[in-house]
Amino acid sequence: MHLSVRPVRGVPSRGRLLKEHNEKTDLCLDCEVRLEKGAGASVHRGRATSFGTVEQPLRPAVRSLQFALLCGVVGLAGCASVIDGRIEQLILAELPRVVGPAARYDVDVAGTRVDGDIARLRQVRVSGERVERARAPVLDRAELTMSDVVVNRTEKRLLSARGADANVRILPRDIAVFLDAKAGLTNAAVTLHPPYEMTVEVQFNVAGFVLPPIVRARVRGRLVASAGNLVMEVSDLRLVGVPTGTVPAFVLERLINPLVDLSGSPAPSRVNSVSVTPDAVTFTASSSQVEAGLPAR
Repeated sequence: MHLSVRPVRGVPSRGRLLKEHNEKTDLCLDCEVRLEKGAGASVHRGRATSFGTVEQPLRPAVRSLQFALLCGVVGLAGCASVIDGRIEQLILAELPRVVGPAARYDVDVAGTRVDGDIARLRQVRVSGERVERARAPVLDRAELTMSDVVVNRTEKRLLSARGADANVRILPRDIAVFLDAKAGLTNAAVTLHPPYEMTVEVQFNVAGFVLPPIVRARVRGRLVASAGNLVMEVSDLRLVGVPTGTVPAFVLERLINPLVDLSGSPAPSRVNSVSVTPDAVTFTASSSQVEAGLPAR
């Protein structure tokens, strides 16, 4: 719809309008109001006063229509923002159950489509700090991107996602704490060696055999992705600086691994690649299907 107003005669200057108004003259201009919609058009003639108003019933209706359209556009933008914000809050509330407890989560959603109780999201980006997962060290930072996410707004529940990709950082001190919690290992200390290796100094007991406190095992190996987990392939094991045979190294490798196992429901993932810096282990992980509607672990 297109609205136009054009004078039939020339429009006087503002100075002339003011002068004539001050002289109490009744200045009116003939004008046409043209309302166009599609291929048709209708013309309404009226009078324009010195203050530029059209003395036709059409003018208030057009103003109301313009105001309604403007409010509608602003309202739609506002509603979309409110819906996105509410869904972000809903996902934030679900992440501790789906991914694990964390010191902090941040969520950003894109491509929201609402169908009754169900909201479908084209993409959800999540960043988490100090994320706790079963069968893994604390994740110092995790950045997760999920696609085709389905949320039940009424139940306030994250139902599923078609896939997820993650970039994760783990600190050596958190690996040491994780190893200390494993049966047979204690007093672990971890040192990282770029680009792929790690050294662990630890005390261990096997079949009831416990090393004296002054005797520590020093094991060095390569961090790799294996069967979807992050594992350490032992390349060297020494006791009190003396190399040991293959069997002790194999036994200790079984005690240490897996370092990270993300296979647990409700959001099972696989480790794809690993890299090491002096300060952290970073790896990528992915999931082809996230069934978040499953019971919590």
